[in-house]
Order: sequence, then structure tokens, then C-alpha cells
Amino acid sequence: MATRARLEYLLTTGPVVVYICEPGGVYAATWMSENIETQLGYEPREFTDVPDFWAGHIHPEDRPRVFAELSCLFEKGHHIHEYRFQHKDGTYRWMRDELRVLRDAAGNPGEIVGYWIDITDRKQMEEALRRAEQEKEIILDSMSERVIYHDPEKKILWANRVAGESVGLDPGQLVGRYCHEVCQPQDQSCAGCPVAKALETGQPQEAEMPACDRKVWSIRAYPVKDAQGDVLGIVQVALEITERKRLEEQLLQAQKMQMVGRLAGGIAHDFNNLLTAITGYADLLLLRFDVNGLLRRDVEQIKKAAERATSLTGQLLALSRRQVLQPRVLDLNLLIADVDKLLERLIGEDVELVTVLAPGLRRVRADPGQLGQVIMNLAVNARDAMPEGGNLTIRTEDVAVDESYCHLMPEARPGKFVCLSVADTGSGIGKEIIEHIFEPFFSTKEDGKGTGLGLAVVYGIVKQHGGWINVYSEPGKGSVFKVYLPAFSIQADEETEETISLPELQGSGEQILLVEDEEEVRKFATRVLRENGYFVFEAANANEAINIYEREKGYFHLVFSDVVLPDGTGLELVDRLLSGRPQIRVLLSSGYTDEKLQRALIREKGFCFLRKPYGLADLLRAVREAIHPS
Repeated sequence: MATRARLEYLLTTGPVVVYICEPGGVYAATWMSENIETQLGYEPREFTDVPDFWAGHIHPEDRPRVFAELSCLFEKGHHIHEYRFQHKDGTYRWMRDELRVLRDAAGNPGEIVGYWIDITDRKQMEEALRRAEQEKEIILDSMSERVIYHDPEKKILWANRVAGESVGLDPGQLVGRYCHEVCQPQDQSCAGCPVAKALETGQPQEAEMPACDRKVWSIRAYPVKDAQGDVLGIVQVALEITERKRLEEQLLQAQKMQMVGRLAGGIAHDFNNLLTAITGYADLLLLRFDVNGLLRRDVEQIKKAAERATSLTGQLLALSRRQVLQPRVLDLNLLIADVDKLLERLIGEDVELVTVLAPGLRRVRADPGQLGQVIMNLAVNARDAMPEGGNLTIRTEDVAVDESYCHLMPEARPGKFVCLSVADTGSGIGKEIIEHIFEPFFSTKEDGKGTGLGLAVVYGIVKQHGGWINVYSEPGKGSVFKVYLPAFSIQADEETEETISLPELQGSGEQILLVEDEEEVRKFATRVLRENGYFVFEAANANEAINIYEREKGYFHLVFSDVVLPDGTGLELVDRLLSGRPQIRVLLSSGYTDEKLQRALIREKGFCFLRKPYGLADLLRAVREAIHPS
């Protein structure tokens, strides 16, 4: 009797609600422990007196599932399920319900004995954990970094969305794979892998690693340890930095070009002044020597040397993209046809030149001299790559560049372009060299056989024209250089070369105020102008020019001034002089090519401009056109 009392006490005071029911259709309870009131607020008789009471208080969403599961109870003899049951206060509680069928000696089913346990707290914790896991996955999947968790064997236990996308798989498909299958390193030995180092040292590691698909990843590896300090796994966080590395390389290249540009711009002014004097005085000497005289030939050689020096300055300026362009709308096919014969002589008889020119090619707006230099430089490089002879193919075509192509070629941009390609069947270029071929002074040729400026000059010219250049090459398979230039919609300019003799360029007593701080240039210009019918007043700086102007009461037909003067600028000087006599014509000149030139402001004001270095005929023609504009 005492045992029964203890049993009843346990059944009525513990957290477990015990019940007995007959195996009827609704499993109506015949007995319920008293603690049902503590757990769910009901009295036991409510379950025993009302046959469908239990079924009617199961959550409607859970009810079909519960009855479907109970249909197999007698077959299995035992079942556990979880569902929501309505508390007397109207709320629902999660209950764990375990039922067992009692059988007699013959195996026939009898009563059903079961018990309930309130598992609401556990369910809430599970839901909280599920939400936390879901939030974690949402957060990690929204990251731009690749996040992977590895075990100590470098097998993947979990991966986020970006990790799967990086290899074209769902994150779940990565589970069980090894680290290198996702990282795909170029070095299959995984040398320098942060994950391996973190496992070895137990310390966080970081490294940049190129993948076999040419992408570059910044990888950080963080060890996860237990209480004893043993490594349980590695969290890998990897960010693709391919674009950043490309921009860093472009910045480095731009900095190199900027340094060369400063060097070129710095020497261009002084060099162009010297070349102006050399070329100008050579022109004066040529006027005085007999056509067939030995001295004349010597002077002609001096002038040719000066012209070559002028070309070298132009290459330096093109390299730095500071060359003053003289663009016009032109047909690239016609330009190639013009240089075709010259190219044949240049490349030699053992190289066959083939031109494939697209009919109806779109026009480009470019400096024909600069574009011709691009073609010549690429052709010379192609010839040098074929010492045993071969084929050189120059091709033109219209292309439409879309966004997908721009992703492959970072310098590209969408739009319509004209493509000039120069292909050879030569030795080809290795990848390690291709990365540097457009750098200034980089050359694979022997000492004395190249300056390292050819392709850098091509790169500078193309970029200055708003285009870009790509190279495709493999060792032993030749090379193809492709130049892309923006297409222009209007027809090509008709260029007519006006032939004018020196007598036609002479003046008629017009007065010129010449302002030039370089003495050699000033003396040359003064002499040429005076010997050709002009009255010239010389000034070495702005102050001298103002004094002369005031002394002569502003009676000048032309102010011919250098742009940069020791005590100001030619534009400032001209603005001051024109305030008194706005009808005076203006001609400005400069050997600078950078911001000191102020070319945009000169064009805006409508002033004539003469670029240094200039020769005798250039000077006379510019002066005549400035004083007597057509």
C-alpha cells in the first residue's frame, strides 16, 4: 500500500503526465494523472469525461500529422511524436507524447499507456538556434568573401554561397571536398597556403594566391581551438582581388608613365628651342648654297639630324601621352595604303606583307603622323620577331564592343571601334614578358639593338587617342597586336597640301612685336622676319614687351610671343596688350607640352599657335596666316 501511495505521489507531482486510454478511434483517456492541472491547467475528468477532448485541443496544423502517425501505432506497438496542445489559458504548449500498446499473453492489444512531457522551452531553444543558424547563413551568404570551414584534414565541413559560386557549385556540393579543390591554386603543391600554415602553426595566416583561372585571392585562415588549445578546424575567408591587383598594376604603370612624362616634358621645352635654332639656321644656310654644292649637302645632313632629334622628342612625348596631337577624321585603310610601300622596304624581302582591309571601314579621328608611327613600330617589332622570314599581316575591321568583352579586357569600354591588327608568324612572346612589353625602356633585344621605347610609344599614342591595345601570343606561335580606336561617324577630312613659295610668304612692312626669352630662337626668328619684309621689335620678357608696346603706342600688326616667359605668360601679356588695341593679331608659340602650354585656353581665345621646333618656312607661313587669316 505504501508503494502505491509513493507511485501516485510521483505521478501527481512530477513533470510527466501519465494517462491510460482504451484503443478506440479517438484514444479517449480512461485515467489521467492529477498533475495534468499543473502542466496544462485542466482537471483529469475533462479528459476522461469528454471522449474527443484530447483530439479537439491539438493544434489544427498538427492534427492531421498526429492522427496519421497514430494509425500505425498497433502495428508498431510504440510511438513517440511531438505536437502543440492548447493550454487552458488559450496558448499552445509543445508536448512530447510517448505511447505504448499493452498486450495480453496471447498478444492481443489492450490498453494504451502514455505520458506527456512539456518540451516548449526546448522547442523555443531549437527555434532560436534555427533562426540563429539561418541568420548566420544569410549573413555569410551575403558576404563578398568566400567563407569555408575545414576540418584538420583540410576537408570542407561548411561553405557559403560565394565559395560555391567561385567554382560553379552549390555550397552543399563542396562539403567533403578538399581545400585545394576550391582554391584551385596555380601551384598544385599548395606552397604558401594559409590554411596549411594555420593548421601547422595554430596561428592566423594570410597570403595572396593566384588561381589557375588567373584570378587572384587574398586568403586569411583562422584556427578554431578547443579548451586544450588543439586545432578543431580552420575558418578560411578569401576575397577575390583580381580587379584590385589589376588597378594596382595600372597605377604603377601610370606612375612610371608620369615620371617619364615629367622627364619628357621637362626636356621638351629646352630641346625644342635648341632644335628650332638648329633647324632654322640650317634653313638659312640652305638658301645661300648652290643646289649641288658640297657644303649644302653637309647642311642638309645637319637638318636631317635635327629632324631625327625632333622625332625622338616626339616619341618621348607620345610615350608620356603629352604629345600635342593634330587630329583629323581619316580613313585608316588609306593611311595603311600610304605606308604600304615604305613598310615593304622596311621589313625586307624575306617577310611577306599581307594587308586585309575591310571595305566601308568606319572613320577614326586621329593624328595621321602618330598613327603611322604606331603601324611602323608594330611592323618593325614583327620583323624583328621573324629573323628567318615569315608573314606579316595587317588587318582592319569594324568591331562593336559589349559589356561582356569589357569584363575580359579591363581597358576596353562598350561602343563602336575600328580595330587595327598586326600579326606575325614569328617566335612569339612568353607570358612573363607580355606583362612588361608596354613598359618604358623594357626590351628583350641585345644591347645597342633597341631602346625599349617602341611598344611603350605605341601604348602612349593609342591611349592618347582614347583607345587601347591588346596582345595575343604564345612562344613559337607568333603574335597578334590589336589596336582599338573609337569610330567616328562623319566623313574623312579632305587634306590638301597648299604649296606656297617663299616669296609668297614675305611681308609688306607689317610691324611685329616678338617676345621670346630664348636668345637663339629670338635671333633666328628676328632675322628671318626682317629679311622677309617685316619690321620686328625684340623683347626677352613681358616687361620689355610692355615698354616697347607703350613706346610705339601699340602700333603693331602682330604680337608673336612664347607661351611661357620668365616674368609671366604669353596669354597674360597678350590680354594686357589687347585691352588697348583689340585688333592686333596674335601668334603664340611653345616647346612645352604639358599644362604650361595652355592649349585649350589658346584655342578658346581663337589665337594662332606655332609649335616648336619650327623651320623657316613654318615660321613665315604661320606669321602670314596670323596677320592675314583666310
